[in-house]
Parts: sequence; structure tokens; C-alpha cells
Amino acid sequence: MLLVAALVYWLGACATVPLGPTTGVLPDGAQAVERLEARRRAVRSFVLQGEIHLKGPGGELFGDHLIQGAYPDRIRAQVLGPFGKPLLIMTCDGIRLTVLDYRGNRAFQGPASRQNLARFLGLRLSPAEIYALLTGNIPLAGATRPRVSPHAAPGRALLHLLEFGGSLEISLVFSPEDYRVEEAVMKQWPGRRELNCRFSRFTRAGPGLYPRRLTLWDQDDRLIEITSDRLVLNQPLDRDVFQLRLPPGIKPEPLP
Repeated sequence: MLLVAALVYWLGACATVPLGPTTGVLPDGAQAVERLEARRRAVRSFVLQGEIHLKGPGGELFGDHLIQGAYPDRIRAQVLGPFGKPLLIMTCDGIRLTVLDYRGNRAFQGPASRQNLARFLGLRLSPAEIYALLTGNIPLAGATRPRVSPHAAPGRALLHLLEFGGSLEISLVFSPEDYRVEEAVMKQWPGRRELNCRFSRFTRAGPGLYPRRLTLWDQDDRLIEITSDRLVLNQPLDRDVFQLRLPPGIKPEPLP
């Protein structure tokens, strides 16, 4: 099983990301959240293709990936092993999750809840959060008390905020020039579940610069690294992409 894969139409398909403030002038917290959210909503669809590295208590896996998504929470992820042999396909239409595990010759189907996604992805994330991370963004829709401060790195700023009544604490490093996010730490309370994110290998795609590498890890040493040689944004995707037809003879096991 895939170990790890932890947010309306506002701008339109031809949208562009708002320009940042003048060099040396930092935005206030509310401005930063507004512009980071505008950047997130500007990505209406994506196609990623490249390599994936997964590591966790269940072992380690290297493979190839093809991941497609449509805003805000539809995702299809396929992982291939040596010689292009399929290992796993996962589809999510925002409501229902379907997983086909080729190695175990098993299929699973049920609600696209955090609990069910964590079973296959290793991290408790919602479909919309996964979509945002894959496009180089951090969802900030419920932000409270945002504040911006200078960062040690030149041309970078630090945004710190709370969400959901203080149960989620987020700190992220971004560029005030174009609002691309480079690093983030999300701490979930109670229990202090921590997720670290790093975005790198930025390239121009669609409305701005977007990362071709995403690295996620948590306090339990679960790791996912997705490196994409192909990155396509805001191209039409057929809705059937997010429907998985199971092979004859395989009956899906229900997920709670």
C-alpha cells in the first residue's frame, strides 16, 4: 500500500497570482494570508509525473508516480514499480476513496476521511489539504492571529498563525515577492502531531513559480519525497480520471 501520498471558483483558469509588496516592505498578517490563499486558489488542476520515495514503519519504497488533481479535492495517484509495473492506484472524488493494491490483489472503498486516507497515505490529511500541498501551497482558510516577521534568509518572510480555535499552529517561510511557500511546520493539538513540509526545485508553470519537489515528514519518521520531471497546471482534466474501475473479480473491501 502507498505509505504516504498529512483546501468557489474564484480566479478562473486564466488567473494570475497577485504581485507582492515592494522589496523590503513586509505585508501585514492579513495581507499575507489573503495573497497566499489567492495563489492556492489559482491552481485549478495539475498533472505531476516523476519519482516517489516513501519511508515509514512499514518499510521503504522507491517508484515512479503519476498524480493528477482538480480543485479543490479530486485526486488520482498511481505508483509504478520496476519496469513500469503498477503497484497502486488511488482515486478520490472529494467524497469517496477507492484504492487498488496490485501487490496484494485487493481493493478498498469508502469515505475520503482523514482516517481512511491515513491508512494508505500515512498522514492524517484531508483530500483538500493533500491537493494544496501537491501544488506547493498550505491551506490557510481558517487562519486567526496571523503575524509576519522577517526571516534570516534574504528576501524571505515568516508567517505564524493559528487555525480551528488554536488547535492547529502553522509557521511558514514565504517569498514576499511572489508568495511562493518554501517551508512550513504544522503542529496539531492536542497530542502535538507535527508535519514538516519543504518545497524546492521551483519552475515556472501556469500562474507563477511552483515546486517540482515536495518533501513531507513527521515526528514518527514517516517520509514522502515527490520529485516531478513533468509539472502541468490549469489544463482541463476529464472527470472520469477520478473514477476507478476495478478489474473483474476484485470486490472492494469497505472502509469505515
